[in-house]
Amino acid sequence: MLTDTVVYDPYSAAFKADPWLVYRQLRDHAPVYRSEKWGFWALSRFEDVRGAARDHETFLSFEGIDIDDTAKDMSSPGFLPDVDNPRHDQLRRIVQRSFLPRTIAKLEDDVRRVITGLVDRFADEGEADIAQDLSWPIPYAVFFDVLGLPVTGSDREDLVRWSHGLKDRENDDPRLTPVAWDALHNTKDYLAAVLTERRRSPREDLLSTLATASVEDHESTPFAPPTIDRDSEIVGLAFVLFMAGVESTSALLSTAFRELALHPDQRRALVEDPSGIPAAVEEALRFDAPLQVSGRTTTRDVELHGVTIPAGQRVFLIHGSANRDERQFDDPDRFDVFRAPKRHMSFSEGLHGCLGAPLARLEARVALEVALPRLGDYAISGPLVQYRSTPNMRVLDRLPVSFTPGSAS
Repeated sequence: MLTDTVVYDPYSAAFKADPWLVYRQLRDHAPVYRSEKWGFWALSRFEDVRGAARDHETFLSFEGIDIDDTAKDMSSPGFLPDVDNPRHDQLRRIVQRSFLPRTIAKLEDDVRRVITGLVDRFADEGEADIAQDLSWPIPYAVFFDVLGLPVTGSDREDLVRWSHGLKDRENDDPRLTPVAWDALHNTKDYLAAVLTERRRSPREDLLSTLATASVEDHESTPFAPPTIDRDSEIVGLAFVLFMAGVESTSALLSTAFRELALHPDQRRALVEDPSGIPAAVEEALRFDAPLQVSGRTTTRDVELHGVTIPAGQRVFLIHGSANRDERQFDDPDRFDVFRAPKRHMSFSEGLHGCLGAPLARLEARVALEVALPRLGDYAISGPLVQYRSTPNMRVLDRLPVSFTPGSAS
């Protein structure tokens, strides 16, 4: 192992701008990496990342899947990704039915209506910012409706602003910014008030499902206490749904549109034969995973590749690297919508496999079906800007494109 020659610093601006060479170095020379600077271990090869994600007895989540101070400052009772069994499964069952593929499929007409309306706004303009005009608005509109949050008005504006504020970070610093702290308190207080109201007057939405749920509790802690406040378990569960329902989908959408702009032959093929779009969605997920890395904590000594990770250590599972592993994928640095389907790690696996994956896939598929024919031979027309977020995530904030209105390829 040549660990000393590899530097993996997920908090640095330089790394975030272009992580791919470092990932390759990790896989080839330090598949079990130790950061002396930050005190974590990291796994980067596909089989190792997948194996750890599926081993929920050895690799626990109680110290947080986030690799910055989100884990200790934003996590709370009910914050599902940071909860281990048996409580994890008890909580997940409350919301699981709302995200089953057959349940999500019923949303397709509404999703298509939302996306068509968004595309109508810029289709005749000849230019758009795909990130700002499409990738971000889609999941806000769709997921806010699923949750039962307002989709118009001042409350919606506040919630959107807070959701961005929650992710506010500075490079080379794992701490939450004052903007993030303010957004955290405002969001949790708002959710506590809405859940209290839903308990009195339930509706057909996910927040009502939470507010009226009963759950077996091995520790006899009420799921929904008489008084709901920002520290209640029910608020923690609602909060993680609020946080997770938008950013990953936005990242997926922007990656797909960016790569199809850079690969016009593949884009034209999808317009001619839309049946290939689901495979294109999977390739976008693989090529540039929205969730690049997640944290775990070992319960025992783990030996891999001749290196022992002691019990009680923080281990980072690098999904973004696993998805570019030559041991799993042929020519992995090439974007190819015609690639033979293979398992990737963008939605993780096992206990903490992404609950919202069916909804994200639906939104991405419909967005490509609706927008690609109307954008024609679109091209990137300005600098791409990365979203200011936690080091776990990789998301575009700006994706300017130009196109000829009314054209079709």
